[in-house]
Amino acid sequence: MTKTLGVTLARGGSKGIPHKNIAMVAGKPLIAWTIEEALKSSYISRYLVSSDSEEILQVAKEYGAEPLKRPYYLAGDKSPTIDGLLHALRWAEEDEHSEYDIISDLRATNPLKTVDDIDGAIDKLVHTGADVVCGVSQLDDHHPARIKMVVADHLVDVWPEPEGGQRQDLRPKVYIRNGSLYVVRRNALLEGVLIGRSEEIRPWFMPPEKGVNVDSSLDLMLVDLLLRQRDVVRG
Repeated sequence: MTKTLGVTLARGGSKGIPHKNIAMVAGKPLIAWTIEEALKSSYISRYLVSSDSEEILQVAKEYGAEPLKRPYYLAGDKSPTIDGLLHALRWAEEDEHSEYDIISDLRATNPLKTVDDIDGAIDKLVHTGADVVCGVSQLDDHHPARIKMVVADHLVDVWPEPEGGQRQDLRPKVYIRNGSLYVVRRNALLEGVLIGRSEEIRPWFMPPEKGVNVDSSLDLMLVDLLLRQRDVVRG
């Protein structure tokens, strides 16, 4: 049976929004939305919230996650995500004296993913043999054909724009990593593969609203609205 470790990295520092990971959104701390969906997973054997902040760890514990204190040197602005995941993986494996097969990196700043996304991505990784499955959303208005360079004060195409520039004519379909989730095989993570360094990275398709990443106060307002609407629909 495949053994999966779920991890949410949630450092205390945030330049854009102070205490972002525990900012209140739709009546709960931001991180709580990810914790609640992770705990519903049928595949995740153990779920850790890794943070340098005692306050975040306390909130994580209150919502049912297992807190893991992360060293400050792994929680800086420029600390690589992989290093934080490896710290959590090694700690869990030493604690249990056994190895995991898969690590599911679930980002707190993308609160609209659901257990269906989490388990769907894990299932895809298992059945395709990929190194990584990551959440992606289709680009329409931000398609490369709409992006321009400025050369000598003239707009120049980065990608040829269709005549008329209609959104429905934009080809090919393109997608952006939305940062919501990354599911990675243990061996690939140990080799430094998370994004961009393997041909075996596969997409987990998500609608744009599920991929909203909280970087600003405006993003907080948007996810607050979307989460409240989702709760009404779920009823």
